[in-house]
Amino acid sequence: MEDNKIAILIDAENISYKNVGQIIDTMEKKGTVHVKAIVSDWTRITGAKMAQYNRAVQIEGWRKEASKYSLTGVQSFSHVSGKNTSDIALTIEAMKILYEKPFINTFCIVSNDSDFTRLAQELKAHGKEVIGMGERKAIKEFVNAFSEFIYLGESINESTEKEAGDKVVCTNGDAKAKEREPQKSKTKSKKFALPTEQMEALKVIIEDAMEENGVALYSLIASKMKKQFSDFVPENYNVKNISALIKSLLPCLPQYQEHKESIPNNPNGYIMMLKKKEEKRTRNKGNKK
Repeated sequence: MEDNKIAILIDAENISYKNVGQIIDTMEKKGTVHVKAIVSDWTRITGAKMAQYNRAVQIEGWRKEASKYSLTGVQSFSHVSGKNTSDIALTIEAMKILYEKPFINTFCIVSNDSDFTRLAQELKAHGKEVIGMGERKAIKEFVNAFSEFIYLGESINESTEKEAGDKVVCTNGDAKAKEREPQKSKTKSKKFALPTEQMEALKVIIEDAMEENGVALYSLIASKMKKQFSDFVPENYNVKNISALIKSLLPCLPQYQEHKESIPNNPNGYIMMLKKKEEKRTRNKGNKK
């Protein structure tokens, strides 16, 4: 398997420095990080007026984390008040890497700013994998511009109880029924929430991926889902892999069950798939006279 060679580009004025650990740890698990650049107007650290105090604290926080995590700071002066020139600076850095370091095959853009939608599309057009990282407030069109999108600060599961929305919540057993019942046990069931739109799409994709023998490969299901919804990734659900993610959604898919087959010449390897459950046939015995 080819080693991912990664460039991380962080918009310091748009993302909290408190997320730096998650950013670096997540990308280091995906491959070798060759570039760690962070863009801002670093002069905002000093001489800030009270109205700019929060932003100055934010930039100062990033300055300290940049030293700790060996991030390369890129200066972008704000010549006009209200203009965020760091967007252009980050885009320039990305294009420089694209042409000067062609060995980089994965870009990670860390921002909530939808202005980077076009950048993500352009990098993908050049055959690069483009991973987005940002907060849940990022708009849908921006999120889906990436090969995959990872939420910072909290997973989708952790946000289920905090935010009301059009979501399907899956727990062990009858998900919807349990959501209406008061919690009797001190141990809470683990919840996995998908927006209703994604759950409906998942059901269609499973059926489309179903082979004649009644099984659908996890890898194919995941690939098709991620093409439509880039945030359908294990990292957003606090699970290790796509098998664990799909398994966690089974309570909302009662007509299927997990199935695995051994890989030839690999006793420890399995091909994971969903299998349709056999329909229970009720026999009409009739009334005996």
